Amino acid sequence: MALQCIVVDDEPLAIQVITEFIRKMPELSLAGTFNNPIEALTFLRREPGVKLVFLDIQMPELSGIEFMQLRQADVDVIVVSAYDEYALEGFQYDAVDYLLKPVPFDRFVKAVQKVTGRQAQQPAIPPQPDFIFIRTDKRIIRLNFSEILFVEALRNYVAIQTTTQKILTLQNLRSFEEALPPKQFIRVHKSFIVAMNKIDSVEKQRIFMGTHMVPVGDTYVKQFYEAMRMT
Repeated sequence: MALQCIVVDDEPLAIQVITEFIRKMPELSLAGTFNNPIEALTFLRREPGVKLVFLDIQMPELSGIEFMQLRQADVDVIVVSAYDEYALEGFQYDAVDYLLKPVPFDRFVKAVQKVTGRQAQQPAIPPQPDFIFIRTDKRIIRLNFSEILFVEALRNYVAIQTTTQKILTLQNLRSFEEALPPKQFIRVHKSFIVAMNKIDSVEKQRIFMGTHMVPVGDTYVKQFYEAMRMT
């Protein structure tokens, strides 16, 4: 079975080169390419079958080193960079290999062989993560699913109401709907996603969670009540 991988680089030409290399190798399957590392992290949480990332180091928003610190432990990384001064730090964060641009194809093949050998020795897939990373202002914070009451779409940003605080982010509601586990969270309104296990009571089309009230949209009523019957 081909090893699923993604490419994360802010340079389109670099993505194109690595994509062409991947297509020459039947043992690899390209699951996506990203010029935004934060979007790539969200994709990895949503797609646990992806086990390899070809990663640039110097990128806006989030560096490759920061990306490696935030990724799931079972996802391997091959760094592809124009700068050799980050090699030691990359290996400190368990990069399988460090390729310097422009990358020769034979060197690319050797790096992939290291990963396939390593993956073959790994145990079964570990439990899925129970957290999500949220970008707010200039910080990226880890937020456990168990802390979330509901997520609300506002005009220019999204508000995450937790058990202790409200967090604002520019990420959109759709990205949360895709990242949050569907067995724990449900869309109840065009502007709201709620945690099923945090619901205290329901009155008509209103959900009460502590001091908070969330409306249930007309188009979501049937889906919501069906989900309640199954929990």
